[in-house]
Amino acid sequence: MMPAMRRHPSSVLLLASVLAAQTPPAPAADGVDFVTQVAPILQARCVECHGATKQKGDLRLDQRAAVFAAGQEDAWCVLPGKPDASELLRRICLPADDEDVMPPKGEPLTAPQQMLLRQWIAEGANWPEHGDAAIQKLAAALQLPKLAFELPPVDAAATHAIELAVATLRERGAVVQPVAADTAALDVNLSLLREQVTDADLSLLAPLAPVLVWLNLSRTAISDAGCKQIAALPQLRRLNVANTALGDDGFRALRPLRQLEYLNAYGTQLSDDGLPWLFLLPRLDKLYVWDSKVTVDGARVVRDRLLRLQIDVGDYVEQRMAAAEQEIAAREAKSRPVNDVCPVLDQPADPAQFVDHAGERIAFCCQKCKAAFEKDPAKYLGKLKRRETK
Repeated sequence: MMPAMRRHPSSVLLLASVLAAQTPPAPAADGVDFVTQVAPILQARCVECHGATKQKGDLRLDQRAAVFAAGQEDAWCVLPGKPDASELLRRICLPADDEDVMPPKGEPLTAPQQMLLRQWIAEGANWPEHGDAAIQKLAAALQLPKLAFELPPVDAAATHAIELAVATLRERGAVVQPVAADTAALDVNLSLLREQVTDADLSLLAPLAPVLVWLNLSRTAISDAGCKQIAALPQLRRLNVANTALGDDGFRALRPLRQLEYLNAYGTQLSDDGLPWLFLLPRLDKLYVWDSKVTVDGARVVRDRLLRLQIDVGDYVEQRMAAAEQEIAAREAKSRPVNDVCPVLDQPADPAQFVDHAGERIAFCCQKCKAAFEKDPAKYLGKLKRRETK
């Protein structure tokens, strides 16, 4: 069975590669080009689970030697010149709901992608010597860029204080880690402690002021009074205070955070009256205010006056939920039989005994009647009593 392939549904970097692979260039007159047409598909949809770091099912699709290893005649992978005998092609062409489809999660390969891979295999599955390097180059382009923060210099005494504060926070139960390997910037997450974290705990953050750039205080018991201590962390770029009791006074106290770019105020008491104070944060460009007291009209004013600020009030959620409810209702209506009486024996129909015929679901009183209808539908269609629809 085809090993499961995991996709990072939330991976923005992979998205660009996936989109590029959705519409592969048309095959050239002299055949499919591996580097420009096949390699992008393999890198975008296969290599994550069948590449250098992971080989599910002992399958590797980023190296020519692995794909065309000796003794491949009995393998399920790629057989040059034999697309119909290549199990890899069969798997990617299966219906989306088949348990063996490749990849098993996310959208299946598009029809143009499937046709291109079929043609590539039919033409001999040419994989040039520089093909491996082409895939490596595509992978390198997806690597996360280094995160750079312009942080103030830290002397020995401050470094020692930071180390002590990190140890204390971790002992308290906080998650403290570097944002990236190439920076001294720190990320502190206290959300797992929930209501155990109060304003008193915020004093533990003070020694980290020169290097603390990301802070998660969501679901904690902090109050507006504690925001003065948060405002004393001038290097903050991201602040998450979702589902806390913070109100307009607390957000007004955050004005000194001149570096703040991201603020999650979901489920807080922030209102339209508190929004103007956030205008004074010069680098803020993402604000989340779902389930707060911010109104759609108030958010619209912000959007009109401060074009750089992306403010998300979740006003599209209700629309999506309504659309989903309509779709569910339509599916239920489609799955409901059109009749209440069996057209074979004129007895009450059992909805579990049905046949989908000509776009309609017809129910029968028993399996024998169902089988009789399947054998000769025309004989019983004239007896079908459709339920009246409003």
